[in-house]
Amino acid sequence: MKIVRTSRYVRDLKRLRVSAGDVARLEQAIVLDPAVGDVIPGLSGIRKLRFGFGNQGKRGGGRAIYFLMLADDVVVMLHIYAKNEKGDLTSLDRRILLGIAKEYGK
Repeated sequence: MKIVRTSRYVRDLKRLRVSAGDVARLEQAIVLDPAVGDVIPGLSGIRKLRFGFGNQGKRGGGRAIYFLMLADDVVVMLHIYAKNEKGDLTSLDRRILLGIAKEYGK
């Protein structure tokens, strides 16, 4: 399975200073079980996965937003944020994510 990283996702990783090891563990978890994240209602199959990074566990750590293109064997990483930044996606976040997913044929 191939991982595609959007520019937003890459910016988020840099901003949060997520280590290469934490990124590798997150993406490997998705590759091993693409349906591991919860489907976000109203977002056309886009998923959210809780994960730990740095010294934070899953509950207080981060959220990775991604979607699957199973026919192409691809995972598109859309967004990542720390839970202490925001608890849930805003309506603006939702619109942006749907727009990005549309660019990838979702």
